[in-house]
Amino acid sequence: MPHSLSAKKRVRQNERRRVYNRTVKSRIRTARRAFAKALEARDPEAARQRLRACERLLHRAANRGPLHRNASARLISRMQGRLAALEKAAAAN
Repeated sequence: MPHSLSAKKRVRQNERRRVYNRTVKSRIRTARRAFAKALEARDPEAARQRLRACERLLHRAANRGPLHRNASARLISRMQGRLAALEKAAAAN
């Protein structure tokens, strides 16, 4: 248990940050699942829209702290690659 006032304040701050970080990461996971479903449905337009929403969340998380910027960039790059493969396959048909 914290004894000093500054340690008590630290506990309060850490709890607020933990809740915020969990919320942001949960939103990102939900957006990524929606993108994956659009890919499975083979719908390039829906997948493009889901990707834009997911990119926005990932960039914001990288800027505000819950995610490292390289992790955010890596996830975005992988999703863009999957979308490009889907669009290529759709164009070939």
